[in-house]
Amino acid sequence: MNFSKWGWHGLCFRAMNTEVEIQLYTNVHDQALEEVQRMFNTAEMRLTRFEQTSELCQLNRSAGRARRVSPLLYDVAEAAVWAASATQGVFDPTLLPVMKANGYDRSFEQIRQDGPGDAVLPAPQRGRYEHIQLYRSRREIYLPTDVQIDLGGIGKGWTVDRAADWLAGKGPYLINAGGDLYAYGAPPGQSGWSIGIADPWAVARDIVRLRVRQRAVATSTISRRQWRQGGQLRHHLIDPRTGQPAETDAVSVTVVADRVALAEIYAKTALILGVDAGYQWLNSLPEAEGLLIQNNGELLATDGLSAYLEVIN
Repeated sequence: MNFSKWGWHGLCFRAMNTEVEIQLYTNVHDQALEEVQRMFNTAEMRLTRFEQTSELCQLNRSAGRARRVSPLLYDVAEAAVWAASATQGVFDPTLLPVMKANGYDRSFEQIRQDGPGDAVLPAPQRGRYEHIQLYRSRREIYLPTDVQIDLGGIGKGWTVDRAADWLAGKGPYLINAGGDLYAYGAPPGQSGWSIGIADPWAVARDIVRLRVRQRAVATSTISRRQWRQGGQLRHHLIDPRTGQPAETDAVSVTVVADRVALAEIYAKTALILGVDAGYQWLNSLPEAEGLLIQNNGELLATDGLSAYLEVIN
C-alpha cells in the first residue's frame, strides 16, 4: 500500500440499475474504490435476470437438475432461501414468473408505462422456495422444474456488504447504492454519518435524518417503480400471498441493521405486511430498527429508532 495525506476520495458509477456512490476518507491509495466498482460489475454480470447470458439466467434455465455455480451466486441464493424461511415466505425469491406476468419483464427504465396486459394474473404458489436444494460441499443448486428465482434486491444488498468488508480499516466511508447503504466510522469532527430519509411524495425533501456509524440502512417503497398494465397500476413489490403488487398501507419502510442485505430483507417484508403487522414484526427483531411511513403521511418508528434520529434545527 502507498500512504499519503489523509483526504476525501469519491467514486460514482451505475450498476445493478441504480446509481452507486462511495465516499472514503483515507490516507491509502491502493485502488480500493476501483475494486469496489469491479465487485459491483461482477455481481451484476452474474446475478442480473435481464441478460440471458448471466449465470442466474443459466441457473433458471437448468431447473430440474442440479447445477454447479460460482461462489458468488451460491452465497446470494443461499441467503435468499434463508430470508424466505426467516420471513415465513413474505420475502420470496421464487416470484420471477409472477413479476414477469405483472409486466416487470425487463429493466425498469425499459418498461412501457402504460402497456397491455391481462387483468387476471396467475395464482401464486407459495412455499416453492422450500423445494430449492442447496449443496454447499459441491456448490450446486437444484431448482424444481417450475421454479425460477430473482436475486435483484438481496443481490444489491449483498454486494454492498462485500464492498463494506473490503473497505473496512481503510478509513471512514459511506457506500450508497440507490438508498441501500453502509456507513462506517464518521467523517472528521462528526459523531456519525448523517443520512436523509426521503419523503416518498417529495423525494427532494428529507422527512427525517438518521445519524449512524457501523450500520446499514435500506429503504423499500412503492412510490417510485410504478407502471400501468392493462389499465391497472402496478409496482415492483409482489405479495407472495396474492401474486399481485402488494396492497399495503405502508408507502415506505426504512430499516437500520447490521448488514445491508438484512436491512433490505426486513424493509421489504415490513412493507408487504403493512403498517401494523410490519411494525410489530420489526419491533420483535433485536438487531434492527425501522421507520414506517403510512399512506396518510403518519410516521411510525420502532422503539429503538430514537437512538439514530438526528435533531434538525
